[in-house]
Amino acid sequence: MKNILPLLLLALAGTACSSGEADPEIQATRMLDMARTLLQQKEYAAARDTVESMRRTWPKALKTRSVGIVVMDSIELCEAQDTLALIDKQLQAEQEKLAILQNRDNRGRNQEYYDQKNKVYHLRQQFDEICAKVKFYLRKIEIDSKDIN
Repeated sequence: MKNILPLLLLALAGTACSSGEADPEIQATRMLDMARTLLQQKEYAAARDTVESMRRTWPKALKTRSVGIVVMDSIELCEAQDTLALIDKQLQAEQEKLAILQNRDNRGRNQEYYDQKNKVYHLRQQFDEICAKVKFYLRKIEIDSKDIN
């Protein structure tokens, strides 16, 4: 009886530990798939929150977390590309306005022209910054994808 009781407790403890927990990789992958779906729907904030929640909830799902880095980079890339498209459209419209003002005879009335020129200058700066961000995330995704494989 004394020899059987420790074996029985050991077997009971072994089955209790193995059957109660789900595989963290599987659960984390489900959350990552949800983030990808949100990314395709252009719900960038929700997708970012889902990846961050996956990181907090499943810290031991190391393989999925490394894939999550690429998904997070993809979210940032898509968001930057959308912003770039908006700024590009706005920059083109403002450059057209500047061209019209340039062709006018503005002797002594140049304030509107200089204000427009300043606006175009700042939009061009934003455009260049977002372009650099897009290039950065494209390169980062390329490098991170190689690390996963």
